[in-house]
Amino acid sequence: MIRKTLISFLFALVAFGFTACDSDDNNGQVRVPDSAKPPKEFKTGNCDKEEYADDAVKLNVKSWGNSDIAQEFASIELFADGHFLTTSTAAANMPKSKVGVTRDADGSTMFRKNGGKPLQTRATDASGTIIIDNGLYVYGTYTRVKEGVYKLSNNTMIEIKDGSVAGYATVAYTNRLGISITITATIDATNKQDAAVRNICRSWRMDSAESWLFTGDAMIGYGKQWLDNGRVRQQTTLTQEGKYMGFDEDDLVDDKDDFCYRVTFSPCGTFVCFYIDGDVEIGSWEWTDTHNGTLRCWEAFDWDDDDWDDDDWDDDDDDFADMTVRFEGKQMRIYSDFMDKEDNILFRTWSVATFSAKY
Repeated sequence: MIRKTLISFLFALVAFGFTACDSDDNNGQVRVPDSAKPPKEFKTGNCDKEEYADDAVKLNVKSWGNSDIAQEFASIELFADGHFLTTSTAAANMPKSKVGVTRDADGSTMFRKNGGKPLQTRATDASGTIIIDNGLYVYGTYTRVKEGVYKLSNNTMIEIKDGSVAGYATVAYTNRLGISITITATIDATNKQDAAVRNICRSWRMDSAESWLFTGDAMIGYGKQWLDNGRVRQQTTLTQEGKYMGFDEDDLVDDKDDFCYRVTFSPCGTFVCFYIDGDVEIGSWEWTDTHNGTLRCWEAFDWDDDDWDDDDWDDDDDDFADMTVRFEGKQMRIYSDFMDKEDNILFRTWSVATFSAKY
């Protein structure tokens, strides 16, 4: 499996960067279509609350009660759509990515798979529990037995006690061997009542991804991919200017296996992407401007830091992307506008991904 980043997912829309011209189509000058640009007003949609929206929470382990049993996870997160995600202590101890420094976005990597360390994924039982990268994460489903008590698909159970106490909880965790372990954990359920958070925090199916590529005052081409009965379809249009510059239709869209067909956002800042070829990607997100609907996504960890040395971080390598989100009814659109320079030529890409609120 090839490892991708949520950033990859969000950058796959921008297969290339380009510079757009707002003039009419004349002598090679092409106007950027209105559909590539977000509406000015940001307003929330009218999606129904997901089944487990009120249960969504992240528990960060502070103490593991049974010293005779190795700590099995550093955190466990319950998503509004009835899935859970556990993060191992190994993952939790990896260097965190910095995201506070503005950088020039690399339009060639957003929403796209990229090389790097593999995320090995496999189903472990009939319920579909997934082990990611040999246990770095575990992703599966859960059911509410009663308030505060949840049965997980990997045959474990958690009971959140004194959860009404803000900031922390005692958790009774029963592992796959039936052994009960008392855990103390901090509770992260940030901004659960915020309208923008409630709208985005659910499972979304990607219906389509479109991108318009420009350089200077010329359009290179247009590409679109969409999901049709579980299969990825696509169409491309390459202009004469694009052909003259050496582009081909493969430059306008990603490989069909790289199509991210589903993404889930949690209210605690985690997102999970699912690709057609079975790969899974996990990252972090936040609203940087809820008034204008600005979304930032980034890799949770600095995968390129082999020494895991915080002092070696390079701000120029920060891998994040800012996008504009618009809701309409039960749909969400994510708009991107990226510029990049290659061989002293400035490129610009306008892109939009359309999602429907459904599993």
